[in-house]
Amino acid sequence: MSEILYVGIDVAKDSLVVASAPAGLHCTVPNTPQGHRRLLKCLQDQAIAGVVLEATGGYERDLVAFLLEAQLPVRVVNPRQVRDYARADNQLAKTDAIDAEVIARFAQSIKPPPRPQPPPETVALAELVSRRRQLLDLLTQETNRLPMVRFYNVRKSITKMIKTLKFQIKELDQIILEQIRDSDELRAKDEILRSVPGVGPQTSAMLLSHLPELGRLNRQEIAALAGVAPWDRRSGQWVGQARTWGGRPEVRSVLYMAALTAYRCNPVLRQFALRLKAEGKAHKVFITACMRKLLVILNTMIRNLQPWHHEKPQKKS
Repeated sequence: MSEILYVGIDVAKDSLVVASAPAGLHCTVPNTPQGHRRLLKCLQDQAIAGVVLEATGGYERDLVAFLLEAQLPVRVVNPRQVRDYARADNQLAKTDAIDAEVIARFAQSIKPPPRPQPPPETVALAELVSRRRQLLDLLTQETNRLPMVRFYNVRKSITKMIKTLKFQIKELDQIILEQIRDSDELRAKDEILRSVPGVGPQTSAMLLSHLPELGRLNRQEIAALAGVAPWDRRSGQWVGQARTWGGRPEVRSVLYMAALTAYRCNPVLRQFALRLKAEGKAHKVFITACMRKLLVILNTMIRNLQPWHHEKPQKKS
């Protein structure tokens, strides 16, 4: 029987460097469809316990989809986790080959949970939502530049760019709406999410695309995944203030805006926020608490496939 291996892959734009723990498997292939097939051929005769690679902003997506389709146990992890593990292991040098070995040892020691394969419509929606957010960031930058410019031709250029960006954002909004409507599952979840006062189409689209675990985890897990769970800070006699940390920044950002809206128009969230405010909590503290409570309510509603009915989702969460 062949030895059980944990495989680490260092992903770059043009190449994939592969290593294993225990050591024994080493190869480098191009990050192309042909390279992916060569990699699969190398792995086919091995007993694979897990394949781990870092999130690289997109270079890993085709490979992950290919390996999942081949029914291999793939995990995509935060690069910071692997780097912290390398420092703890006193591995300060950094090359592609070393990184692949570190990822493999990380996989063997930590055994991160496997990543479920998202449906194609969710992958497409995630790209659309991310692109809209990129255009919105560009629009904000151009809008902030405009008041500082005095030269006519520069103002004309910025104004034209702002007009173009607004048109593209509006066009993407329609495409995102159609993408959700074309999927029975996404459409049903979207209707549930948008039934909550304070949750609009952009918040719903972001949660559906960037937090597909919504409704599958408990309240503590979903809050930690989104980055709105408070973490204790204590040492000996010292007790510090609990803080939120980590999570998915895109989701956290959209939850912040949704919580601000819900604070004004959602009776449950408004009552909750006013109580915290009366207790002397700072604005940032009770808004973060509202973000967490809103997410927990949405998580419960999606799990139960139940639309908004005042305080019912809150009581069941």
